[in-house]
Formats: sequence, C-alpha cells, structure tokens
Amino acid sequence: MVAPTSSLDYNEIPVIDWQLSETDKPTFLRQLRDAMINIGFLYLGNHPVPKEVIEEVKRVAPTVFDLPQEIKDSIDMSTCMHFHGYLKWDGSNVKDGKDTREQFNFGGDRVCKWKEGEPEYLKLHGTGPWPTEEQLPGYKEVMLRYYKHVEDLSFKFTQLVSESLGLKPDELDQFFDPDHDNLQPRCKVLRYPGSTTETPGSGIGAHVDGSFLTYLLQVTDHRTLEVKNLSGEWIPVPPKEGTFVINLGKTLEKVTQRVLPATPHRVISPTGPPRYSIAFFSSVGTDVRLADAAKLKFPQEILEMKAARDKKLGNETEFQFVPKDYELAGDVVLARKLHSHADIAEKFYPALFSKIYPNGPPEKKKTGKKNYQE
Repeated sequence: MVAPTSSLDYNEIPVIDWQLSETDKPTFLRQLRDAMINIGFLYLGNHPVPKEVIEEVKRVAPTVFDLPQEIKDSIDMSTCMHFHGYLKWDGSNVKDGKDTREQFNFGGDRVCKWKEGEPEYLKLHGTGPWPTEEQLPGYKEVMLRYYKHVEDLSFKFTQLVSESLGLKPDELDQFFDPDHDNLQPRCKVLRYPGSTTETPGSGIGAHVDGSFLTYLLQVTDHRTLEVKNLSGEWIPVPPKEGTFVINLGKTLEKVTQRVLPATPHRVISPTGPPRYSIAFFSSVGTDVRLADAAKLKFPQEILEMKAARDKKLGNETEFQFVPKDYELAGDVVLARKLHSHADIAEKFYPALFSKIYPNGPPEKKKTGKKNYQE
C-alpha cells in the first residue's frame, strides 16, 4: 500500500508551491495527491495570479459593503435571475439562527442566452447588478480582472489535479464544455461582522461546498477559518501571505467517486473588526451529468490511499451515485438555488415556482431584509 507523505492525523494545512509544477513536477504532483486525498484543503503558494491584482482586489472588494443601504438594496440578488448581487443574512433566515453575514455575488461578464422554450437553467448565465461608476468608481473593472485571473488558474490547476490522480491531464476536462461557454463560476465577496461583548458576531456553521473546487482569498488577518481533520478535530486555516486556500467541493467528490473528499469547514465568529474574504467557486458544464464520471479509472495506488483514509474515517461503504447525479447539472444547480431563494423563483421562474412551492412562498420573517436561506 502506498504510504502518504503526511499523517492522516494532520494538525495543519500544507502549503504547496505552484512553481514546483514547473521545476519539479513529480514532487508537486505527489504533494498535491496527498493533500487532496487525505485532507481536502491546501494552501497554494507562488501562484500565477499577479501580486498587484491580489493587492488591488483586497483593497477594493470590501468597499461595496460601505455603500448606503439603499444602494445595496438596488443591487440586491432578488432583482437578478442569475442569482448575482448583494445578499444579507440576518440570522433569522437560517435554520439555526446563528449565521449572519453580507455578501456580494458575481460571475463573468457573460450574455444570457436563454430564449422562450429553452431550458430554464440557461437563465443562470448572465451579468448581474453592479454599483454604478458614480456609486463606486472602478469596482466592476477590478473585480472582473481578478475573476478572470482566478478562472484561468482554475483550469490549469484542475489539469494538475487530474495528473496527481494518475489520470491524463485533460481527463477531468470532460466535465467542462470545450470553450467554457456553458460554465458560470461564481465569486462571493463575504463580510462577517466582528463581535463585541455586547453584540455577538457571526460566522458560518460546518458545511461542505457544492462546487468543483473553491479558491479562497483571505483578505483580513482573522484566524477564524477551520477545517475538520480525519480525527474530528477542528484545525485552523490562518491567512498566509501570497496564497490561496483551495478546498474540494461536493461536485468533485462525486466526479472522483469519493477519491477526493469534500471536507467540512466552518468560520467561527470573528472578534474586533469584520472579516473579509473572496471565494471563487469553479463549476462544471450545465449539460454534464456527474454520473458520467463512472468511466474514470484510477490507478491502484490511488485506490489504496483512498481505502486507508476511509478506514481511518470508519466509512468503507462503496460509493454510489444518487438519482440527481444522472440529471443535467444545470437542472440540479438551478433547483438547489430556487429552493433557497423563493423570491427569485417567484419573480423569474414562475413555472418552476409553482412546482417547488405548491402552497405558495414560505412565510416571511419579521426581521431583516432577506427571507430565504441560500
């Protein structure tokens, strides 16, 4: 059996140097394989996104939350059928009543191609609301420049992930359309208010991402992001200058038939000033069916590493696709979003709204602007 290069009982997240992929690729792939299979989280250092792009977006991204509330309301997600825009959770609209945060969601500057009679999931693609140049000069330009750099990185990194698993570099590309035109990766700028002795702050509870891969830029110095290791302990993922935090999403877990796990993580309540971060969620093509991944064949050494990890976790059951994995990814993603945003469903997806909410929209909360959990 292949011995992993780090303990299954890890207590810190490894830093992997992107430049090794050019100077010592076997070492890079070995480190990447171990981090992806046994941890599901890693720091990527010396990455190709220019430093000046990173510094600019860290300075500019949080300013959207300083706008007057009436301007933020004018770019609210409820105004956009693509699920882009400003969103505020007040704690009354989540099941445990604890998560409170603001976020600004955006995607690439794409044109919506949906036409009457075509699949509703085509409405997911398109340009969302932005602050005007008068309201926030240069904001859209800065954010889209950052988005394009990280999107390019995501395609290159995915090919390295494929190689690290003993597959051909382009073998995972089957889950993307050839020209990437049917992809809509998403970005979120997140603000978690800090806590004081009088006012509790907010984080986000333990969860896994639904994405293919997540690329996180931690803007502020808060040590509040944590990941659960195989022993069930919460391990801090503090900010490290010049790195992205990359973690595996549920979509990649399914595509690799749980060779790569989507790892639970959380953000605990920050103290002092607010915590800011920018998350980029890579996605698969809308016309993809995840169950098509059954054709992927992994080398024996990869399967042995998976077996060792699963034994440690006490989860040695055979992976099985669920019915939704045989459906088009676009339909699955859209349904999940509509279940979380009844207001958008009612306004922009009336035919689907009546199926999802046969008794009408959920009862609205009495506090806070938002009424539905994402």
